[in-house]
Amino acid sequence: MKKLFLFAITLLMTQFALAQTVDSKINKIRELYNQAQEVAKWKNTDEWMEHGCYSFDFSSRINYAGGGVISTNTEVFIDVSDDYEGDNFNMPSPWFVREKSSRASDLYRELLFDTKTGNLIFCYQRCMGESGNMVEQRLYYEKGKLLKAVPAKIENTMYSLSDPLDVAKTIKEMVNSLSSLGY
Repeated sequence: MKKLFLFAITLLMTQFALAQTVDSKINKIRELYNQAQEVAKWKNTDEWMEHGCYSFDFSSRINYAGGGVISTNTEVFIDVSDDYEGDNFNMPSPWFVREKSSRASDLYRELLFDTKTGNLIFCYQRCMGESGNMVEQRLYYEKGKLLKAVPAKIENTMYSLSDPLDVAKTIKEMVNSLSSLGY
């Protein structure tokens, strides 16, 4: 009986330690997200230009036969490597993205990338549910794997939501192509 009790206590302590680890990782991601929001609010100001902040915006407007007009506006904030020793010196990489897509309803999404690894670490998305209410979700990632989703799942939205990892891959490919455009 004592062995079973000791095993149960050990298992609970392990689970508690893992939960604290996940919570500490999420708190660090939230801190990085708040910093990104703070920097992004200065976009196109004198302070923005003085500190060497970079971004590009793109917009699209597509008229689908069945779905009507879909307009998308995307702001991509980029980081430029200053690692003189590496092969990526002066290469741009995304660190924060804000995207708004409109058709029958709006989809708003933000992506945050780890500036050291280039991996997606956070996604916030908000859209209209079928019942007319706004639904939102926060997704936390570590090394390309989902760490936590709040809420765990959203269903019955007016949008077919793309996998944030796929969206992040597309954004990274677009930013990588900047160097071939003469960036």
